[in-house]
Amino acid sequence: MKRKYKIRYHLGAGENYMKWRVEDTTSKEVKFLDTEDFEMSLKNAKLYNQKGAAEKIYNGSSKTVCAWIMAEEIFPNPDYMFVSFDKIISYNPRVAPHWRDHNGKNVDKQEFEEIYIDKKEIFTLK
Repeated sequence: MKRKYKIRYHLGAGENYMKWRVEDTTSKEVKFLDTEDFEMSLKNAKLYNQKGAAEKIYNGSSKTVCAWIMAEEIFPNPDYMFVSFDKIISYNPRVAPHWRDHNGKNVDKQEFEEIYIDKKEIFTLK
C-alpha cells in the first residue's frame, strides 16, 4: 500500500505558523490549511515519529519537525454526522517523545484504517 499524503501540524515561524501542512508526496504539491477550518478524513494512515529528534525536544531542545501522518487517501470536510470518533491521538514531544493514544500508550508506527482530524484534534473510530 502506497501512502501518498504526508500531514503534519506546522510550527515553523511565518504566515503558515500553526496551520496543517498537507503534502502530496507524488506531485510534491504542498497546501497549508487554517486550523479553524480544518476537517479531514485520512484513509489507511500510519503515525510516524523521529524518535531521536523527539527525545531531544522532550529533554529541552528547540522544536523541529519530528512527527507526521502518512495516508493513502485524504477526504477534506467529510460528512460524519452519525459516526462516533472518541479515541483521541495526540503528539507533543514536550510531554512525551512519541504519539500517544487516549490512555497515554505509545502508538508510534501504529496503522489505522481511518483517522479523523477536526481542527487540532486527531481521532480514531470508536
